[in-house]
Amino acid sequence: MFVRSLNIKEFRGIKACDKALKFSNFTILIGKNNAGKSSILEALSLLPDPKYTDYITRKKKINNLKDLHQGSIKDLLYLYAGTSTLQFGIEYLQAIININEIDTSTSWGNEELSIGKKISELFQVPQEKMSEMVLFIPFTTSILRDLENRMKFLKELIMKKGYHIKLAKFLNECVNDVYSELVFLEPISLRKVYPDNNVYLKLKDLGSGAEKLIKIMALFEVLSPKLIILDDFEAGFHPSMIKLFLKWLKDKNWQTIISTHSIDVLYHLVDIKPPDTT
Repeated sequence: MFVRSLNIKEFRGIKACDKALKFSNFTILIGKNNAGKSSILEALSLLPDPKYTDYITRKKKINNLKDLHQGSIKDLLYLYAGTSTLQFGIEYLQAIININEIDTSTSWGNEELSIGKKISELFQVPQEKMSEMVLFIPFTTSILRDLENRMKFLKELIMKKGYHIKLAKFLNECVNDVYSELVFLEPISLRKVYPDNNVYLKLKDLGSGAEKLIKIMALFEVLSPKLIILDDFEAGFHPSMIKLFLKWLKDKNWQTIISTHSIDVLYHLVDIKPPDTT
């Protein structure tokens, strides 16, 4: 497990936590709108270091959050002023991020330094791979475009590992048609199988749920991050797609933290029974 706990003080809409939030290897955050679920995930998205590049958007992580809310750093502060403090339990130590309008600083234990560098040493991840360590999928209008750009960058690796075929077969389990492979045309498409020929269909024409599912699965498979963070997890997903995706996640080694509004997700988890779930 990558991150064990999080304590928040004056970040976004959260004034303070009564006590630190504890995470398992598979954590579901469920609640009403404005309950703080997205704020928790956004705080986690700053790992392993707010000044590192977000793999999907190619922006610094702190700037990624700022742009997510179409404003300034002030939009990340409780009531738009003061200092936000995020305290993460990583392994047996504490990593701290302080954010104010002027600067973003980090400390490890009581020592002010780059928490990314310490996390790199702790988990033995090379610096050039650190942006792949934590993958954040927010519910935004631009996420599908950003995911497609990264998929194209990784297409040789996706094909070398055979994921372009495996993902098509996975999709066949939750749609009525039969697809044989993912094809890197412009835009990314699927080869649809007919009795006498094949036809290429744009991935986006299968609906935003199927498009999002295939794109995030492709990235997760190739990059094997330490932590994946999914906001509004079920948005656009057919119920059968939700269950299949949860079953797929169950067998992966990374830590998963997701938010949802849907009680159906919890019913699916009862059936699937992933180990170490909260």
